[in-house]
Amino acid sequence: MVTLSIEQFFLSCRVDMERNVNEYSELFYHCVQVLNEYNNDISEEIFLQEYFQINKVPDQAFISTILFDCSRHAALLKAMMVIFYKNDGSHVKKSEQNIFKVLIYMIIFQIEAVEFKLIRGFINSVQLFQMHQFMQFLTNEDYGTIIKKESMKFYDADYINEKIVRVLDKYRPAFRSILLEISDKMEGCTAARQLPEPTKAKPFNLTAPKERIPPTPKPIPKLERSRPPPKSTYESSTEQIELERIRDENHRQGLHKLNQVQSLSLHFMQTEKSKRAQIKQAQIIEENEKNLEFEPIRANPPPKPQTNKIPVKLNVAAILKENEIYKKQEENVRQHLLDLEAGGRESHEFFQWQETMQKQDYEQQINAIERKRLEGRISYEEAILARQRLTDENRRIADEIRRQTQEAIEIHVKEKLKEEQRMKQLVEEVVSGRENAKAAQQKLQQYKTDFVKQYKEEIKQLMKQALEEAEAEMRQRAELIQQIRAFELLPVDRWKPVDRTSVPGYGFHDEMSIAEIRERLELLKLEREKERELRRDQIVREKQTKEKMLTTTVQSIAKRRSDLTTQAAMRKRSNISAPPPAVDKSNPELEQLKTHLELKRAQRLSNQQQRETLQSCGTSLKASNSFVRSSSEWNRLEQVEKACDKAQKRTAPSLIA
Repeated sequence: MVTLSIEQFFLSCRVDMERNVNEYSELFYHCVQVLNEYNNDISEEIFLQEYFQINKVPDQAFISTILFDCSRHAALLKAMMVIFYKNDGSHVKKSEQNIFKVLIYMIIFQIEAVEFKLIRGFINSVQLFQMHQFMQFLTNEDYGTIIKKESMKFYDADYINEKIVRVLDKYRPAFRSILLEISDKMEGCTAARQLPEPTKAKPFNLTAPKERIPPTPKPIPKLERSRPPPKSTYESSTEQIELERIRDENHRQGLHKLNQVQSLSLHFMQTEKSKRAQIKQAQIIEENEKNLEFEPIRANPPPKPQTNKIPVKLNVAAILKENEIYKKQEENVRQHLLDLEAGGRESHEFFQWQETMQKQDYEQQINAIERKRLEGRISYEEAILARQRLTDENRRIADEIRRQTQEAIEIHVKEKLKEEQRMKQLVEEVVSGRENAKAAQQKLQQYKTDFVKQYKEEIKQLMKQALEEAEAEMRQRAELIQQIRAFELLPVDRWKPVDRTSVPGYGFHDEMSIAEIRERLELLKLEREKERELRRDQIVREKQTKEKMLTTTVQSIAKRRSDLTTQAAMRKRSNISAPPPAVDKSNPELEQLKTHLELKRAQRLSNQQQRETLQSCGTSLKASNSFVRSSSEWNRLEQVEKACDKAQKRTAPSLIA
């Protein structure tokens, strides 16, 4: 199948470009070209995908619908084409039948879904003579019975009356109007032009005021870019960073030691020892206690960071920012007191209500998630059932197709046998007529050889003549190039004297000489220098007023800081002087822990006595020797036991609180 471009398609129609090219011409071209190129060897989806990759299509969904529906209604469209070519399309080429298939499909099936403007655009994209024949076919009421009779072979009577006959009867007046327009254009007639209304003169009013022209707005001056604050304003000093690092390191080491102590278990203290081992252990403990220091010198804690006493040099932005912060704090405190006087409440009630509402929302979200999960499971089960039903239906259709294929194969075999018999008869007839054809073939071969010789001689003469003309043209070009280069080598004098006091005399307003322009520029420089001096004086005055304002602001900030430090010192003094809270010794949880500790201790002592009695009998002498530890291990055990006692003493007040 030959593929035509858009321009070749329009040239084949032989229409003028003013009528042919419109906003729907490219879309109509692709609709026809898809039907021209498609064959039944591949599926429609694969063909459309390849076509869209090669060509740039404005509306791919519309082209896909045209191909699918034309393939589905191919039998009906073919029957309509047979009726058209049999009656009115005798002078139309059969190779252009896809143009009319697209138009018939759009008129019958899509005229009520799309705008009539689209169909008019498709009609205006085709040759006038062809559309004249096609419109005569659509507007002729005698063909209605023939179309209905042919359509009965493929569709029901109700469907034909509703989709085909009703649509053609409804839009037949519109098609007749299009037919009249095409007939007028073919005959050279033009429609009557509507004359415009004559201009009506208005009376001239001298008292009417002239409209005022709005003044042009003044240009908005661009402000100078402000300098950013220095980085030291928002960054901490090196001394403060070093103190923070030391404090974090000490805190990390303390947590590490505490975790080591808490990770140790006490099961290793419950060991079975013999009397001999106990005596040896006591000796080792006495020797180690002589070398122990029970009250070692403790290191002082690191000093707390004093951020307020670090000197910080404030810039203008920091001073103004801190002043605004203090003002906002005072305003917030004043507003809070006014709200409390007016009967306001604290925010804890709102937070409590907000927490309850958040819990309710969370429960609702959990219920919604569970509901969605159940719905998903239900839809999953339904999908499985639908897939099973689809497989059963496909299996039934495959069996039916297999049966029909078997019947078609049997019919094809019978037809093939008949065809073989007919071919045998034809071969016998051809053999008899071949002897007469040999003489005619020899004459034709001789005529072809003579024609080829004559054609080659003519081509040689034409090539020789073209070569001579090209050589003459090249000689003329070489002579012309030599003349141009000779003109370019001639010297040109471009010097021109300049008089700085003369006026050019071009006729412009305020035309001046170069000397006068320089004099005026000097005067302009003096004026600008005066303006610059005035501006400098104004900036100095503004700077002095700004410095006064900053000094007053710094004094007020220092006063507020001193007030805050005195208040903090008073609060600290009152906290130190206040007595510590008394520990409630009647806490039932603490009493329960003490009783539990006593029970465990009594149980341990009883177990120890039992082991001593068994050891005296000599039943576990060999087993007890394996539990003897070195002096360093027993020393470590005693230290761990003391650390555990201290930890219990520290945790007891916290449990009481």
